[in-house]
Amino acid sequence: MREARTTQRGRGTATSAARPAPDSASGSAPGSAGFASEAGSAAGGDEWLDSFEERPENRGARSFVADTFTGPLRWVRRVLDFAATTPGRIIAMMLVLTLALVAAGWAMSYSMAQRQQALNVVVDATEPMSNSAHVLYTSLSQADTVSTTGFISPGMVAQQDMHLYLASLDRAIVAANEILEGAVDASSGDTRDDVRDLVTQIQRDVPLYAGIMERAKTNQRMGNPVGVAYMSQASGLMRERMLDDASTLFRISREQVATQMDRLSSPQWVPLSGLAAALIFLVLAQYYLWRVFRRRLNKGFLVASALMVVAIAWVGGSNYAAWRSGSVGFEMASNPWQELTAARIDAQETRTDEIFALLRRQSVDESETSFSATYASVSSALDAASENADPYLVQSGRDALDAWRDAHRDLVDTLNEGRFDHAIDILTDTSRTADTTSSALAYAQLDSVFSELIQQTRADMREYIGASLDATRAVSGAVAVLTFLSILAIWLGIRRRLREYL
Repeated sequence: MREARTTQRGRGTATSAARPAPDSASGSAPGSAGFASEAGSAAGGDEWLDSFEERPENRGARSFVADTFTGPLRWVRRVLDFAATTPGRIIAMMLVLTLALVAAGWAMSYSMAQRQQALNVVVDATEPMSNSAHVLYTSLSQADTVSTTGFISPGMVAQQDMHLYLASLDRAIVAANEILEGAVDASSGDTRDDVRDLVTQIQRDVPLYAGIMERAKTNQRMGNPVGVAYMSQASGLMRERMLDDASTLFRISREQVATQMDRLSSPQWVPLSGLAAALIFLVLAQYYLWRVFRRRLNKGFLVASALMVVAIAWVGGSNYAAWRSGSVGFEMASNPWQELTAARIDAQETRTDEIFALLRRQSVDESETSFSATYASVSSALDAASENADPYLVQSGRDALDAWRDAHRDLVDTLNEGRFDHAIDILTDTSRTADTTSSALAYAQLDSVFSELIQQTRADMREYIGASLDATRAVSGAVAVLTFLSILAIWLGIRRRLREYL
């Protein structure tokens, strides 16, 4: 019994001991579930951190500016810190010198190259166009004078006068075409348009003039007095419109040459000041190096300074030579050329007036006034040409002018007395006798002198223009080479000083 009770008690104890186990197990399950739930809630609650990192645009503008410029500002600060040191100041000085030398050398080289190119245009286009305008002017005037002379005697025009008349018109047409070609390169803007309009008008008038003159010659051969009227109409067209347009062309082209030569002969002050400033910078840099290192002057800087002095002297000499040739010399040659051209035109028109005085049987008072003005103009032109022209040629022109004056006085007296046959001899006779004077012979000799003097003065002008062009040759390249050598010299000269800090 006792064993049974013991056994019974043991079972009860075991049973009671075993009962809490399910409670414990069942109790632990809810606790685990609660912990997991709290962990999940915590994990879900940290997601806002991820969303915060994915949205950097919410950061402040100050942070953005700091992140953007911190790196560059750091480099700038380092550069400034380095520039505050002695090697930094030396390198900064070298960079400034290099830029100054490059700027000065390039400016001078470019300016000289542009000047040389412009002088080439003057030699190849502007001056030839001016000469073509001169040829057009004188050829038209000569054609009118020669054609008018053929009406002094009735009948056929002399073959020599006919050839000279046609040759003058041919030269005028060729010169007009050359002016149009030269205007493309030599003129610009409104000037080019004015030149084209004037040349085009002359080209239209030449056939009209020639047609009227041919009608006059036809009536002259037939003995019709109306031929003189046609001749007067053609000569009026020539003198009132064609020669006026040709004179304007000559003035425009002459002014273009004078303006270009004056501009291209002036000193190049701005580029020269750049070279002078570069030389001053070199001197100041040498003084700074001497103050810093307390040593003798830097050889490289001395070489660079010497090269700059050579460049300045070369450019200065070139400018002086260009000024002497292109301004002083050109003006000395161009003034006689202009006066000779104007005087030749005056002489041709005066010769035509003499012929009209005979053909129209008109008063010679107006012709006498015109001749006095022409005499003064021709004398002044010969005086201007006497400084550089052949003295014998100038004296020959003066002798011809005096002979023409004597012949003109005889012509005036003859016309006033009504001796028209003798007046014809004075105007047309080319024989050399001591008893008679010949207006035709004196005028022909004077016109020949004019032709030679004009050729000489034009050759002098082109020589001065060529001298100005020669003064600019090789200067542009020489300045560029000297500038490069100067830059190389200063860097080689400063190398040893920089090594002391490396």
